[in-house]
Amino acid sequence: MISVGYVPDTHGGPYQQPEPDPERSADFAQQLLHEAEQAERAGFDVLFVPERHARTECMFPSTLTLMAALAARTERVKIGSYVIMPPLYHPVHLAEQAAMIDVLSRGRLIMGVGVGYHIDYFNHFGVSIRQREGRFEECLDIMYKAWTTPGPVAHHGRYYDYETIHITPKPYQKPRPPIWIGAFGPKSIARAGRLGDVWSMAPFFDTFDTLKSQLEIYQEAAIKAGKTPHVALLRDGWLASSMEEAEETFGRLWLEECKFYLRMGMLTPTKDFRSEADFTLDKVRPYMVIGTKDDWLEHLSLWQKELGVEHFVLRCRVPMGPQPEQVIECIQRLGEEVLPTLKTLA
Repeated sequence: MISVGYVPDTHGGPYQQPEPDPERSADFAQQLLHEAEQAERAGFDVLFVPERHARTECMFPSTLTLMAALAARTERVKIGSYVIMPPLYHPVHLAEQAAMIDVLSRGRLIMGVGVGYHIDYFNHFGVSIRQREGRFEECLDIMYKAWTTPGPVAHHGRYYDYETIHITPKPYQKPRPPIWIGAFGPKSIARAGRLGDVWSMAPFFDTFDTLKSQLEIYQEAAIKAGKTPHVALLRDGWLASSMEEAEETFGRLWLEECKFYLRMGMLTPTKDFRSEADFTLDKVRPYMVIGTKDDWLEHLSLWQKELGVEHFVLRCRVPMGPQPEQVIECIQRLGEEVLPTLKTLA
């Protein structure tokens, strides 16, 4: 059965906005909790939290803190990161805090991880971005040992050296919480197959042919490591009574998001999108999930059919909006109109 997650996104305002004051920050924190509670009521299976730092529009940078809060405010949904960056953390602290979120939620943690790409995050924590791959793999190794080894365990590696690691209590799930790995390039996709339980995709403008080639890399690495391949997909979108309403409410905001990412060098130009002028609603529409119930089901069923996606992760808000009350309504409508059918896709 298909699982469907929702992202209460930690973007809380326009890019490069002034630093938010305490009252606005507190209001936004409550908004995140309200979205999460609505998503659980609507029938979503997972709540996923991103990780971002040192940017004024990112108004809740502490991923683990938010995950703990969501665990305390919900009863059924799983709680995940999409994705947290282990190279930025002390691995034993990360393993210990993740274990406690799993205990607090009685086994609802999904640990989504990635090596990271944003150099400002690494500068923020004083970690060399050139070391991210090595630190990532070693951190996962430490977490696996700490979660699954009875009593104390030692670790002597390139970046971390511990005589005694003793995580207690251990995670609620046995042998450990599932690890979803976000990956884009061939090397990192193969790593996801080798070390993870699920490959977390978040393509912007990749074609199905490109993604199928990536899927082959992932599947081959997973099978070679003795694992069963599983695929998750992040999609942005908006459900409305018409395509025109969806584009006016959300599509134009997402268009500006794409332009910003290209402008900041965070989005790799393609043959169809080389400059900001190339971004139009007609051209980006296929890369969102947008429109009516039928539009949503047609779009998502295609991904499931072409790439075998088993886990959809949906996001309905970007830095510029929509407004909180509109987002709550969209979550409710998704639960009523889309999720019941989407979950039955074979």
